[in-house]
Parts: sequence; structure tokens; C-alpha cells
Amino acid sequence: MESLYDFIRKQTGLELLSKQIKEGNTEKAQRTLNDILFERTLYMGVTKKNNLENEINRALKIYIAGPYTPKNASAHDAARIAHENTVNAIDYGVDVINRGHLPYIPHLSHFIHLYGKETLSYEYYTKADIEWLKDCDAILYYNPKIGDSKGADNELKIAIDSGKTVFFTPYEIPYYVPVKKQSFSRK
Repeated sequence: MESLYDFIRKQTGLELLSKQIKEGNTEKAQRTLNDILFERTLYMGVTKKNNLENEINRALKIYIAGPYTPKNASAHDAARIAHENTVNAIDYGVDVINRGHLPYIPHLSHFIHLYGKETLSYEYYTKADIEWLKDCDAILYYNPKIGDSKGADNELKIAIDSGKTVFFTPYEIPYYVPVKKQSFSRK
């Protein structure tokens, strides 16, 4: 039986999901996402039952994608909700770090947005995020509902279309445990 990582890299169902996101069909996309998650959850159970290793030989650069901009929030609540979304993204980034990988957390631009001496446009942030996504090996899309975040959904679609590995939970991400180099000294 193949490892969970190899199973996930097959990207089963993701092309359909990308097409549904592009078409704006959030209901169908949500059902497809649920099917993908169900299939992966079953596979994760089988791999644990069979004690299959889920490690890889290098650290991955993993883009963290989830909601940032609050939908339908009052001006009073918008900054608080964006901050909560940023904290959630940071938590997912720490999960990625704990599995031995390198996260890119676009939500950290929240602090540029709040404290920067200039106001940058939404277009700037989305363009910069896509450029960073191109450099990543994989994406962790933790958004529970398709359609809740236009930006995260677009990042997911771009990742799928460019052949990136897509994770939906940190538990799918294989561990990278670097081999410690032994020192050989002559005496």
C-alpha cells in the first residue's frame, strides 16, 4: 500500500473541484470537497491501521490558505474578525512547522495592513500572495466551506491548476525528520 503522501499527491477529485470553483458553483464544490475529505479520512485510517510510515525526505514549503477578510461584517467587527483569522492561520503554520516544514502565512500581511505607513490595495495583496504560492511546493487549504473566502478559494484553484500538492488538514502532511549528521573526528 502506498503512503498517505503518495495517495494525496494523486490529487483525486481536485480537478473537478477547481472547475466548480471557477464556475462559481459553490454548492457542488462543497460536496466535492466533502467527498475528497471523506476519502482521505478513510485512507488515513487505513494507513494508521497498517502502521505505514508517512515521512518524506525534505522539508516542503507550504502555503497556508484560509479566510482573512470577514464577510458581511460591520466596520466595527471587521478588524477583530480579520485578526482572529490571522491567529488561526498562524496556528496552522505552527502545525506545519511541527511536522518539519516551512509555512508561508499570507495572513501576516494583516500587520502591514494595520500598522503600515501606507494603505496597500487588495489587488497588491492578492498579486503578492499568488507570487508566493508559485514558490511553494504545496498548499494547506483549511477553509471549512467553499465560498466563504474568495481569496482562499482562488488560491486553492491556482494551486490545483498548477499541480501543487493540496492538503486540507495538518494531519495529511507527512513528517519531515531530517537525519542528524554524525560527526566523525580523527583522534
